[in-house]
Amino acid sequence: MSRWSNFALLALACNASKFLNVERQQSNTTESPCQCQADTSSIPRPTRTKNKCVFIDLGAADGNSYKTFLQGLYGNIADCPNQEYEAILVEANPNFKAALDGVAAQSVPGKEVHAMMNGAFMCEADTTFHVTPATAASSMAPQPYGQDVHVHLINVIQLIKKWTIPGDKVLLKVDIEGAEFDIIPCLAQSDVLSSDITAFVEEHYFLGGVQRSMSGVTDAEYNAAKETLKSKGVKMPQYKSETLVQKAA
Repeated sequence: MSRWSNFALLALACNASKFLNVERQQSNTTESPCQCQADTSSIPRPTRTKNKCVFIDLGAADGNSYKTFLQGLYGNIADCPNQEYEAILVEANPNFKAALDGVAAQSVPGKEVHAMMNGAFMCEADTTFHVTPATAASSMAPQPYGQDVHVHLINVIQLIKKWTIPGDKVLLKVDIEGAEFDIIPCLAQSDVLSSDITAFVEEHYFLGGVQRSMSGVTDAEYNAAKETLKSKGVKMPQYKSETLVQKAA
């Protein structure tokens, strides 16, 4: 066999190895750490009887969306029932803990703020998140130049049930780097849907490295789930949040 043939075989072997590595990486990005848990029958509602706005911020970062909530981007706070609100700020990136703790420290009766250092998903599990320092984005899908952190996932459907009562004005902001393609179809199967909810969902169709669904949801199934939400009265306006990179520019 000629020297060039040996080179050719070596090149093919290297390419095959790279292909297998890519395949392994892709299988990791599409493997969900848990399955949809839409049943909330065992989850009690809060005992309060007084209605308010409940702002649930999935992908809270340093609290920048909470600040725009205060400015009226998600609706006039003056229109909140009893002019009171409660904000639940959910963020997986531990680098934002100090900033969110500072925001939560401003909590007062009638204007309460809670910070939760968790990943938002359709079920509960422990998993690894990949944090990209340059953009501050974090997701379960591997990212180049990322930092791996241990994260406990919380079930968004259960979160809604635990923090809201019928008649609350629920403002659900979803900016979670691709996990919306799993959460929305699971939410569509739940019993928490009502016309009290407005869902501000940023859809990451073209975010590099992030798969559209970790549980195999197709685009058609995802779109059908959105129609189910709307048929139950959930409002879903077009939405795109300001990133921290844009904010700093």
